[in-house]
Amino acid sequence: MADHFLSKIKVANEDFVTAGGRAALERHDELRALLADRAGPEVAALFAEPLISRGNDAAAPTVSWYTDRAGTARPLSELGPGERERAERWLADHLRPVRALAEDPATAPLAAAALTVSGGADVLVVGDHPVIVNWGLMPGGKGANALSRPTHYAATLGRFLPMSGPAPEPVAAPRATPVAAPVAEPAPRVVHRITPLAWVPLLVLLLLAAGTLAWLLTPGSRLFPSGEPPAVTDAAMLRAAEAETAALRDRKAQLTEALEGAVCRADGQLILPGGLTPEGLLPPAEGTAPPERASAAPDALLPSRPDRVVTGDESLLALIEARTVMVIVQGGSGVTTGSGLSLGSGLIVTNQHVIAAAQAGQILVTGKALARPAPAEVVKTLGPLTEAGGDFALLKIADVAMPGFTLHVPSAPLTLTNVVAAGYPGDVLETDAAFAALKAGDLAAVPGLTVTDGIVNTEQQLAPGTHVLMHSAALSSGNSGGPLVDMCGRLVGVNTFVRQGGMQNRGFALTTADLLAFLQGTGAAPEQDTAACAPQVERAGK
Repeated sequence: MADHFLSKIKVANEDFVTAGGRAALERHDELRALLADRAGPEVAALFAEPLISRGNDAAAPTVSWYTDRAGTARPLSELGPGERERAERWLADHLRPVRALAEDPATAPLAAAALTVSGGADVLVVGDHPVIVNWGLMPGGKGANALSRPTHYAATLGRFLPMSGPAPEPVAAPRATPVAAPVAEPAPRVVHRITPLAWVPLLVLLLLAAGTLAWLLTPGSRLFPSGEPPAVTDAAMLRAAEAETAALRDRKAQLTEALEGAVCRADGQLILPGGLTPEGLLPPAEGTAPPERASAAPDALLPSRPDRVVTGDESLLALIEARTVMVIVQGGSGVTTGSGLSLGSGLIVTNQHVIAAAQAGQILVTGKALARPAPAEVVKTLGPLTEAGGDFALLKIADVAMPGFTLHVPSAPLTLTNVVAAGYPGDVLETDAAFAALKAGDLAAVPGLTVTDGIVNTEQQLAPGTHVLMHSAALSSGNSGGPLVDMCGRLVGVNTFVRQGGMQNRGFALTTADLLAFLQGTGAAPEQDTAACAPQVERAGK
């Protein structure tokens, strides 16, 4: 993944230009290899690397753009005359081999898609070299319209390098042989007079246009919102991405150090430099059996399986299953699902974007602890995230017997803490027989809960009241609103969105401190715990 952030754009799914049945942006690695092989590394570096976020449930897709080139990115249009002329000449020279590939039937789909950019201001200059962003996109939902691409190219990148070859000449109509016509007397001149009444329709149209323009310019209208700055800015997200990169480098260094210093005993037990096993357990003396249960480090290199971690008189897995729910929403575009968590007393927390499209009275909650899907009413919401700085919804169901999570409000950083994410990702539900039965009308069917483990990579503040935990537990669409839990079974965050990477997605969870701030004034009083976690792990194979 390239290191230097350039820009970010919101798009519609219909804006993606396809090549070979896939969005061209998803084939960036193929494009870069093709250009490097056929045109050289300078041409390959001309096209910025995309990071696609297809949105989570109700959120619109976005594309963030990155480059390997270091330096300040400036729009081409803002350069001085001399510098701009040099950049345009460089751009034309390096677009020429891409244009040739677009005219070769073997490489045309991918190369032509790369030459299709969103608008006329998608060339940035980083250092001394142009970089193209927003390629592989056509605005207005025209991504699939191949016939309009030549005209669109001419108005965008074609300004720097037109397509080769002359434009086809229009076919002239066959010339008819002139036939002499009799000379006629000129017709009498007719003078049309416009009465004042004829101007009335035009005057009405002008008044309507003026009224519409005034409405559009009014703060809060659909084109020009109130001017309030977003709560979570692109700059904040960039800082979070940079912190994420630094945290991953630190994690790599930690793993390398552990691997280099690990010792394998004669009995096969692997001991890490700190004297513990990879699971964070104190190893038994050689020749002795491990204890039935032992304390593990909360930041163990390899977290124990949730069914082996014990919390009170039940396993961590059982605790999570009893407190996690699926949220089913009937909206104008059909049924969607998300995840949620119980605070006890019939109170359920999820994300605001999970229920944003819900019609009145059309939210259901189901889970292992409920006998059947329960109707839910909305108590309070906060969102969307980028505008309000939070993404929470508090729901109420009639069944108050469902247990609730204890909220962990840490007194120390959670970085490198082992965590478990739980929820109902859509890609898993597609093959879940119980979910199919539920959709078919079997209200007793409960879909299987999906749990994944990972570590907290970093903690970030995106806005004054917006704090997130970036973690490595695998998430996908449908996990939104589900719990992020430490190895003591306590809630540490509410999973909210995913940042897509080249090899692995990174999940972001809003913190329990932000959740408690949201719950103020609602009557919700979840149990809280500030103590550090000391997980209890049962012996493997017990």
